[in-house]
Amino acid sequence: MTPDKKIKILCFTDTNSGRDVEMILPIRFYAENYLNCQFIHAVSFDIHQIYKVKPDIVFTPNTIGSNLYYKIAKYAFGQNIPLFSLISEGNFRTDGSFNYWGFNKDKKFFQEYVCCWSERTRRFLIEKEPQEKDKFVLTGGTGFDRYKIYKFADKEAFLNKYGKQGYKKIIGYAGWAFGKLQHKRGIEELIFFLGGDQGKLEWIENQRRLVRDILKEAIINNKDTLFILKKHPQENSPERTGEVLNEMSELKDYENVLYLGEEEPLLDLISLSDLWTCFESTTSLEAWLMGKQTIYINPETDFKRDPNYKGSALAAGYPAFQSLIDEYSASGKISSFFAGEKEKARKELIENIAGFGDGLNHIRAGRYLARTIEKAKNNKPGYKFNFLFFLYHLFTVAGGMFYIRDLYKHIYKLKKHLWVFENYKMKEIEALYSKYSTYLKDFYVKNNLPESFGRAENQ
Repeated sequence: MTPDKKIKILCFTDTNSGRDVEMILPIRFYAENYLNCQFIHAVSFDIHQIYKVKPDIVFTPNTIGSNLYYKIAKYAFGQNIPLFSLISEGNFRTDGSFNYWGFNKDKKFFQEYVCCWSERTRRFLIEKEPQEKDKFVLTGGTGFDRYKIYKFADKEAFLNKYGKQGYKKIIGYAGWAFGKLQHKRGIEELIFFLGGDQGKLEWIENQRRLVRDILKEAIINNKDTLFILKKHPQENSPERTGEVLNEMSELKDYENVLYLGEEEPLLDLISLSDLWTCFESTTSLEAWLMGKQTIYINPETDFKRDPNYKGSALAAGYPAFQSLIDEYSASGKISSFFAGEKEKARKELIENIAGFGDGLNHIRAGRYLARTIEKAKNNKPGYKFNFLFFLYHLFTVAGGMFYIRDLYKHIYKLKKHLWVFENYKMKEIEALYSKYSTYLKDFYVKNNLPESFGRAENQ
């Protein structure tokens, strides 16, 4: 490989947007601007692209989250192609209950580095797999960088779009998956979440009604406030397109309510909101990183839950919720949110979940990508043809060329692969990258990056 030749990185994702793409694009910016790389994107189903593109490095958001990512990792490893991979769900439990191998039935780390979000998870993996300790590195969660870097929706333009002009205050609410009670797959997932205790399904329905009633009273009694109610993205099942009954769906017709699904990016909604609320949601951490105060609406608190509630103000009923709203309206601050133990909890939670909240996690990961590139420069990969993956490729291209969603969704073998046909060209990802690159350039200039980051690391 000649010194000035660009490093060709083939990057697989399931979709053109979403969590995994958000994790990868900041690293792409760093790699293309500072590591002399060229990124090529492919849908994860089309593994034949490794043979077709012949990349120097294969890049995936994880190696364990699906059978496809496992196959990609194993295929790249078998062809002596360095694999750089992240962890999509890096905030995993370290009590022994989490299967950190996932779909990786070989129980082998095919990637050059295991990019841990936090020191907590890095230490856990070292303890479990001490023979691989040099692979486990602390990078922080790269997807969290966007909260510090990107610009989000303009409030006035957003309100105009939905005909909600005139509202000076916005309260956002992140839905819980109460809608899973409406269908078989959802009920099975809830029973698993409840540790097999089917009797607690009635408790969940009771919580749904209580939260609904608290939100309803707040909506009725705060007519000058717009309530943005964000539906949980996974409370319905892929094969079920009908509406579900949740804690918000019965409130959507109030004048001062916007009930949204996937119409708007979550981070835009958090950014627009003066207060961010929920029954139970990991989005509270995202809100903290964006400088938002958060409230948990919990009629009853005795259930298996994420620890994020420890860093938020709590409201067990409507009077407490209204009191917090009034306090914020009067002073711009909720005193209980800034109590010493809450601030300490938020600091610890950010460290234990995201690793760092400074916007530099993608550069930390980029430094280990640079080491992977050094290996690639002296590497001799083999690009062996795989007939099965070639069939995957033909299925992808042929199905995509004639794709009609309304037709395909009724055909048994095709309806399970709608996501492949809708994403296989990966065109939208380039528009997204162009948009984000503007924000990243501004962030780099403002903070004198990456030079200043390198100096800070060496001090």
